[in-house]
Amino acid sequence: MFTLKYALKSIVRSLGRNILIAIIVIIIATAACVAMSIQQAAEAAAANSRKLMDIKTQVYIDRGFIRDQAIENTGSEDMSVLMPEMNDLMKEYAITLDDFEEFSKIKKEGSDEPLVKSYYYSAAVSINGDSIKKYDLTSSTSETTAATEAPTEAPVAPTMIDPQGNVIVQEVPTMPAPVQQEPQQPEKQGDFSLIGYSDVNAMTDFGGEESGCVMKKGEQTAIFPEDTSDYVCIIEENLSNFNDVGVGDTISLVNPNNEDETYSLKVVGIFKNSTGTMENGDDASNTILTNYDTVKGIETKSETTNSTASSTASSSSKTTDTASSSSAGSSDSTVETKLISQFDGTFVLASVEDYDQFKEELRKKAEDEGKNGDMYFVASSDIAAFMEGLKPLENLKSFATTFLYLTLAIGAIVLIVISVISIRDRKYEIGVLAAMGVKKLKLSMMFMLEVLIITLVSILIGVVIGSAISVPVTNGLLTAQVQQQEDKDTSQTQEPQQPGTNERPAYGEVSDDNIDYVDKVDFSVDFMVVLKMLLIGIALAVVSGFTSILFILRYDPKQILANRD
Repeated sequence: MFTLKYALKSIVRSLGRNILIAIIVIIIATAACVAMSIQQAAEAAAANSRKLMDIKTQVYIDRGFIRDQAIENTGSEDMSVLMPEMNDLMKEYAITLDDFEEFSKIKKEGSDEPLVKSYYYSAAVSINGDSIKKYDLTSSTSETTAATEAPTEAPVAPTMIDPQGNVIVQEVPTMPAPVQQEPQQPEKQGDFSLIGYSDVNAMTDFGGEESGCVMKKGEQTAIFPEDTSDYVCIIEENLSNFNDVGVGDTISLVNPNNEDETYSLKVVGIFKNSTGTMENGDDASNTILTNYDTVKGIETKSETTNSTASSTASSSSKTTDTASSSSAGSSDSTVETKLISQFDGTFVLASVEDYDQFKEELRKKAEDEGKNGDMYFVASSDIAAFMEGLKPLENLKSFATTFLYLTLAIGAIVLIVISVISIRDRKYEIGVLAAMGVKKLKLSMMFMLEVLIITLVSILIGVVIGSAISVPVTNGLLTAQVQQQEDKDTSQTQEPQQPGTNERPAYGEVSDDNIDYVDKVDFSVDFMVVLKMLLIGIALAVVSGFTSILFILRYDPKQILANRD
């Protein structure tokens, strides 16, 4: 009890010095409270966002794996040699619907519950319009401009005169004869992307708030009746108006490489896209949506049609020896004319933890089948956009952590210096108390308690101030970080991509337009922050008090009293 009373009286006696210590501790506490609040806000924002997410995930064959495999197979790193081999490998390892459905059955670790919450898939073919034209208002204008700007006359030589006034006759340079260009081969890429979705849920997903797509006309839920084989579709509003096609009309599509191969689809809906692009990057106005079975049915018919044409051409060519060689060429070309769909599937996972486990399970699955565990690349634009959106807050958190450590280090040094000076100034007081019989350990405890009381009171005041200014300070710093990150993204987008730097992002590609940066936080200092601050206060008090104890233990009370000035 004596120790506590003496410590309190000592605080009052040396009020000026102790106020100085308190001010320093309050500044340290306020800065530390703001820094820890920023850390807490970053962690809370990440945790809350993860809970609200349904994570859409795609599985691809990793292009790095394909390239390494191609190098191993060819023994060359020349891209002209690698590309054909890489294309063959992509076809060999392509993920099929059977693979996709097998992936969806992966179980959670230690449970019979599937990791995949839901899934859907699509198939897309590139196709031309027979009864409709591609929506492109700029094509005719650009052609007219190009024709207007084309040179029509040879340049005329300028007239020159010598110093005597005579005209110098110059030969007019003749225009070189135009180079005869080889006639271009017809494009195999169609004007339209025909995408077939697996079910109603997959179809309605394209109309989510983030997609920019909204149904304008037609019954969306009637597009995919169960077990339907009807050739139905929906088209974008611009394409509908451009071709004067509405709900109930029938459009005709044609194979870009075989004009005799046509398909008719009934328009049952019209959607409006405000972004100009679909989720997969296709031009929205020239995207035609239908069901999965329709696209696969078109693909099957196309294969049958072109295989028949190939067989007919091949048998006809056998009638003469001279036609024999052309038969092979005819066969090769007809095989390439069939429509080939591109499969794309999406899994929906419930959490980031499920996503991480899903990646690991796919790796194990590949290895169990004797394949390379790195062959699958699991991508999620949701997580990629989420992680990009947290970057300003994470940068601010990193800055706050560094600032916190520096503040505590500087604060501890300042407190140690003040404590040493204080002990030296109170050396006579220490000698008197020791001469009165107060043991050095008790003396040390009195000085330690004095520093502890000042520090804890100052910490509490600093917490109050820090909690009041944490939110506005954090949001102000966060706004600057967001602007800095946006400027950085803009500059990176404008800079040309350097060869060899196109590494795939960890979670896949994400468009800057899809990134929603966290630019504002709303939080309050909770019990954990207060507890941490108290622990910091105790630590500072112990560090500075321990320094005081070392000096007290060194002093000899008789020598102190004998040498008093």
